[in-house]
Amino acid sequence: MRRICDAFVFAATVALAGLLISASAQTTQSKREQGTAQQLASMPVSDTKVREYPIPSSQGPSWLKHLGLAVSQTHMGQVGGSIAFSGKSNGLKPIIERFLVAVRSNPDKAAEILNEKLLVSGSDLYRWNCQGCHGADGKGVDPEINSVLGPVQGTSPALTRKRMEARGIDADDDMIKQVSELAEGSLRDRLQHGGKSMPAFEYLRQDEVEALVGYLEKLADVPPTKRAGLLVPESAARAGEHIVRGTCHICHDATGPRAGGGLMALTQGIIPSLASISTDNSLSGIVHQVQYGSSSMMKVTGGETMPAYPYFTDEEIAAVYLVAYPTGSATAHKSSDISTTRARATGIHSAGTAKQP
Repeated sequence: MRRICDAFVFAATVALAGLLISASAQTTQSKREQGTAQQLASMPVSDTKVREYPIPSSQGPSWLKHLGLAVSQTHMGQVGGSIAFSGKSNGLKPIIERFLVAVRSNPDKAAEILNEKLLVSGSDLYRWNCQGCHGADGKGVDPEINSVLGPVQGTSPALTRKRMEARGIDADDDMIKQVSELAEGSLRDRLQHGGKSMPAFEYLRQDEVEALVGYLEKLADVPPTKRAGLLVPESAARAGEHIVRGTCHICHDATGPRAGGGLMALTQGIIPSLASISTDNSLSGIVHQVQYGSSSMMKVTGGETMPAYPYFTDEEIAAVYLVAYPTGSATAHKSSDISTTRARATGIHSAGTAKQP
């Protein structure tokens, strides 16, 4: 009996080996509310005094570069789908709106606004950090990207008992508890330290982990626990950090090539660095690019293409752009650098009325 138990524990551990890798299928999206989008498109970039906010940056090469993969060789960051946000993070909308008003007359006040707290759910944390690879349903892409459902179900004593009974294993309460606790420990370890093909999410706070695990339990149809429906305080700056580190850094290096290379650079496989994005692009341009992905012409050229992320709201994308991305040396962008981006907005549709290219 002991050998059977050990074998089951080993199987439960192995089942966790592929948790949380990355990907997001390109898709079109319906039009969003235009009020905030129009503000984003008309933001007075030349008046913006970009501040460095107290968040750590992603550093070093992209995760794909770390793995030695090209965008075309993997589903990582490309299977996010188009499932809408939960509505909890919609609290970003008034924050971004007030920021866009304050930045015109009181940049210091605007900086404080981006650090104001709102409550977000585990589903928001999942979208920001996990959905690009595991999809909205958590099933991933077999066999490259593992499903999160089985490993999360292994953390439930009730489901573990059913599994063992289905295998004809007569397990007592202590054995059930031991197996499910081992599975939960492996899940948390994977989130903290990553794995061979999965990046670490060491930047997640403990309360964020609890809310995220609570949502994973919901995805996996685990009986509700004390983590169900947890809300955690976040700021617009922190929301931007989640998306940058949990999604953008899969394909984009922290520093390096600029987006200014244009179409030719992209056809040569050059992906712009995160540090260059706000200096080389207008806010409306970035909102459009993230929501719709690469243009039809870009896909025809055969270069590296960017997936669409329609499940990020305008305000979430704005949070990524507006928070000064700290480079490896932790220096903030200068307003003079940002002011040059407005000229690049010529010919780009506004974020709220843009059509799929």
